[in-house]
Amino acid sequence: MLALRTLVRGGLGAARPGMYARTRLPSVAGAADFATTKRQKTTDAFQPSAGPDAPKAESATGTGIPRWPAGWHDHLQYHFFFDGMFVQARVFMTPSLEEHSLWIFDHDEGKVQEFVNSSERMQQGNKEWLDLRASQLQIEDGPGGGFVKLNGNGGEELEVKFENKHVFSWLPAGQGKDAVIHRPDLDITLNFRGKTMKGRGYSKRYFGEYGPHWGYRFIQSSSLPGDRFLWTADATFRLGSGEAKYNYFKLLNGATGDLVQAESEHTYQQDCEGIGFINGKRYVARVTPLGEWMHDFKAGETNSRMQLRYCKLELDEGTALVQNSGSSL
Repeated sequence: MLALRTLVRGGLGAARPGMYARTRLPSVAGAADFATTKRQKTTDAFQPSAGPDAPKAESATGTGIPRWPAGWHDHLQYHFFFDGMFVQARVFMTPSLEEHSLWIFDHDEGKVQEFVNSSERMQQGNKEWLDLRASQLQIEDGPGGGFVKLNGNGGEELEVKFENKHVFSWLPAGQGKDAVIHRPDLDITLNFRGKTMKGRGYSKRYFGEYGPHWGYRFIQSSSLPGDRFLWTADATFRLGSGEAKYNYFKLLNGATGDLVQAESEHTYQQDCEGIGFINGKRYVARVTPLGEWMHDFKAGETNSRMQLRYCKLELDEGTALVQNSGSSL
């Protein structure tokens, strides 16, 4: 699925073709404690020193995701892919608002079904990692994994449990210390409507100073064959106060830990395509929308439109012999 978001206004840029080396980035051991304030204690966890061209491999089990909130803007998202079912959950915060949502796309019904979309502020618990609760949604994300749970209150009930596999962090454009955390190949289990399903998932958490204006496109899939996982973005942050261009294209082999990636200046996006040039080949992630969820985050100085499209994905790896398909957000 493709996501486009702007805060007041935004812009996207282009790039030129090039190449970038294949890198093997296995998970590494480590441990961390987090403060009971907004910031995590000083450790080497989630403290990368470079941008997206040099991802830092983090421990998959040594530490939990930082407590909430952790910056001027904070954003947590989960994409859960199952056979015939997709589940999306996120929490979005700026100084003037906080909102959370959970919706699904059931292939049997062929449409997006929203279960919660609320401006109720989620409460951080006493744990040293992310532990959020609201009247309808609960999220815990500790060492090794966690769960997302929809409390039905007489309606639908849903729970996804997840386990970390590979965890990466880096510094987004314009950031000197606040990381983005990517987990592209979560092992996941869904309990919903009396059924249990296994699948794969993705999560991203980032926080820091990102305003006052921005725009970005993002394509992500955890459903490609061959235990492979795609995520790619084309963004511009801080429009009007020191513009910061931000692009990446990543393709992880979950079985081997090999990460194929385009150099940031050699990847860009169109409306329904993410394109990266890697080792002389033109990779194209091409999406066909199946369903859409759109929402305006609007309060105080925040005016942010989010468009999420659940899509069919075709991945062209620059050769007629390799054509892969799956689902994407």
